Amino acid sequence: MRNDDHQEGAAERRRHKRLGTCRALIEERRLVEKSLGIQLCANPNWDMLLHLYQAELEGFAVYQSALCTVANIPYSSAHRWTATLATRKILTRRLDLRDKRRVTVRLAPPIREALDRIMDEASTAAIAFVGRCANDPYGI
Repeated sequence: MRNDDHQEGAAERRRHKRLGTCRALIEERRLVEKSLGIQLCANPNWDMLLHLYQAELEGFAVYQSALCTVANIPYSSAHRWTATLATRKILTRRLDLRDKRRVTVRLAPPIREALDRIMDEASTAAIAFVGRCANDPYGI
């Protein structure tokens, strides 16, 4: 096996693990909202970042209009939030050249890198927690 193939395999395993961690965090958000209510635990920015991160790992484009659904906010609010986040260089917005009514939204590279680190650390913490539970369920 060539070194390039080995590195590509390792990168794909990291991407897959990060995607799994992101999906778990999104599911956790849904469980909290379901149990405690959306008003108590609303965090539209985090919901949008998680959705954008997941879409990028899966290779999908995200349109600004979809972010309002993900974040459970009106379209006008999603538009304002994405404008603010773009101004802060957290994400980028680009007019869709095929359909000028749509705006594609992506994470800015430094934010994507930060989310990579967050997913890696969250995964490591979850594995350590599960290990502690398996070894001593009452001594967590």
